[in-house]
Amino acid sequence: MLVLRFALLFILQAAQVEGWKWMAKIKAPSFSRMQKGSKFGDKKLVVITGTSSGLGKHTTKALLQAKDYHVIGAVRDLEKMKLVAELEGFDMERFTAMELDLASFESVKKFTEELEKFRGDRPIDRLVCNAAVYQPTLAYPKWTVDGHEQQLQINYLSHFLLTSKVMPMMTDSSDARVVMIGSVTGNDNTVGGGGVYPIADLKDLDGLELGCKKPIAMMDGYNFNGAKMYKDTKLALMMTSNMLHERFHRSTGIAFSSIYPGCIAESPLFREKRPWFRKYFPIFMKYITGGFVGEEEAGTRLFQVLHDVRCTKSGVYWSWNGGPREGRGMEAMEKGGQIVGAGGAGGGWESIFENDQSDKVLNKDLVQKLWQSTNEVTGAEWPAAYQAKSPCPTLKVVGAATSLLGIMEERARMKASREGEGAKIVANKTLPKEERRRSLEKMLMALDKTPTDPEELEKDLLRTAGLVPEDLAVEEAEEDSEEAEESQVEAVLPELEELELPAPQEPPSMIPGHELLGDTPVVFQPQNVMTMARVGQPLSEVASQADVFIRYKCKKGQCKTCAVNIDGKWVSACQTKVPPQEPGKSFDVRVRPVSDAHKTAEKAAFFTPKSFADGVVNNGLGMVGFVKEAFGSDPDFKVRMGKEKKIEQLLAKRRKEVTGKVKTSKLRGPGPSSSHVTDGETVKDEYGREFVLPTIAMTAAFMFALIQNYPVLD
Repeated sequence: MLVLRFALLFILQAAQVEGWKWMAKIKAPSFSRMQKGSKFGDKKLVVITGTSSGLGKHTTKALLQAKDYHVIGAVRDLEKMKLVAELEGFDMERFTAMELDLASFESVKKFTEELEKFRGDRPIDRLVCNAAVYQPTLAYPKWTVDGHEQQLQINYLSHFLLTSKVMPMMTDSSDARVVMIGSVTGNDNTVGGGGVYPIADLKDLDGLELGCKKPIAMMDGYNFNGAKMYKDTKLALMMTSNMLHERFHRSTGIAFSSIYPGCIAESPLFREKRPWFRKYFPIFMKYITGGFVGEEEAGTRLFQVLHDVRCTKSGVYWSWNGGPREGRGMEAMEKGGQIVGAGGAGGGWESIFENDQSDKVLNKDLVQKLWQSTNEVTGAEWPAAYQAKSPCPTLKVVGAATSLLGIMEERARMKASREGEGAKIVANKTLPKEERRRSLEKMLMALDKTPTDPEELEKDLLRTAGLVPEDLAVEEAEEDSEEAEESQVEAVLPELEELELPAPQEPPSMIPGHELLGDTPVVFQPQNVMTMARVGQPLSEVASQADVFIRYKCKKGQCKTCAVNIDGKWVSACQTKVPPQEPGKSFDVRVRPVSDAHKTAEKAAFFTPKSFADGVVNNGLGMVGFVKEAFGSDPDFKVRMGKEKKIEQLLAKRRKEVTGKVKTSKLRGPGPSSSHVTDGETVKDEYGREFVLPTIAMTAAFMFALIQNYPVLD
């Protein structure tokens, strides 16, 4: 009986302890909790790395236009982000830029600490690992402050660490999503990933296992190849997304996915490529591969993964326009090379699909080793699949043409860093890691191609970083931009004729699933389709989600290429936003029709005479389109380069002005203090959140109540 009593007493005490655990969740009163209403309201919090350009910038624009989100832009250069936000017209009430240098693990830790303070009691609802650098032109690696190759740390390692630290902030969200930006180049069962050397391949991860610190640049432990490193990091991100899904989705409810938005050939990601490549690569992707996607459309695609209810599914590799290239006819020439399939432009909101992943991405043994090694390298802390390859004939042809070259190049790279006694030591897994690392470092140092001339090295680094010397005149950039504008104006098409189209026989039909995309119905003719949009949303985005083709050129409203007819007037689609409409009325847009014969044409089966005949036609017409557009590409290229140069010049000018003001203020000495505030005044913290300072009367009342209720000690 005595034993029973003791057991009962123990159970009651344990129950008491468990019952009081809820008190641990109570947070003490603090200045940050005396808010004058929530700054975020009912907005979801979205963290995106790399929002000052490319995919990140255009995704941010789409999120801000949706008015359902508060976006936190994690960027290395706050001044540049501020300038870009002004030029792009970001709604600064729902956008916050925070400093994050992915080339530093310490910066990642500092950013997450600031993010924890900034979010208050609100969960992070979305995390997008987007920022990336691409350095294919250097024959030698560039290193971060932590001693890792820059692409490796910025694209992969720091995002791995960032995810581990942000994930605990997401567990209270009812719809949390983590999205890794993958790439077709990291998925070798496709044309772009399996047919173009170098091929993404982590091999046995010897380099990462041994720390991947200078001079060990590559995760596979072989000699440096800049283009391969970029592809390897994308492969690693996709593998990590799968591991996160398997480990944490069931327990946290967070949806982990990776995406390939398409080849954004005009992106500043290619700034380190030579000018001729940047000029002709987009045209090549339009007419030869059919894989071109504009920055705006890519931003809409990533926005869909963050917004669409269908994308709450975890463990998916999202892509658009699946299947092989089909039906390049004259209608595709009218659409700037756009064809069906191949992951290229067009397709709209409904073309999203769950793409297949390659054997390498699904290799669970290698994924486990990648996970373990990356944790060791980053210090992150956390609470054999066989996939059929695409039967696309293009993959077979391109792969056959480049396979021999690829094999020879890869063997040469591997052989160069695996010769002599050191190679035997590295291959001997029974030896201590330190000994194997020293031998690998010695071999790679002997192959290092870093220039010894400081001027040559500085010139290389400036070129690959896309920097502009600060002393370059801003006026020069403005003159270049004006010249580009003038040359663009010369390309204006003849006056447009009236668009005479027969009235539709049936009422426009709403595209399935588009009912929740906005509050304003938009009808496109002659397609006779209806979608929903948000007031203020760019018409170009609305057309893209409805799979209505509008061709763009200057994107400045000058060339008339994108003209559409609204209320009997011709306007530029690239400059038009959806206006408010009266209840029950729709915003009607008439576009110049292009042929959609490919949508009704009979599709050829693989490896049939018709499929090969279609391939010949596709490639022949593609070459014609490439040559035709290449000759007229100068104005477009100048405008694109002018925009990038203008941002660099304005940024350099602002930094000079800030430096001058700092020097002047130091000479003049401190002025009157602006930090003094009065009782009851509404103030803002460093993140723009509003607070009401307590008045003297409020403070006195609070102290009196505290004294009255505090236990008296005799």
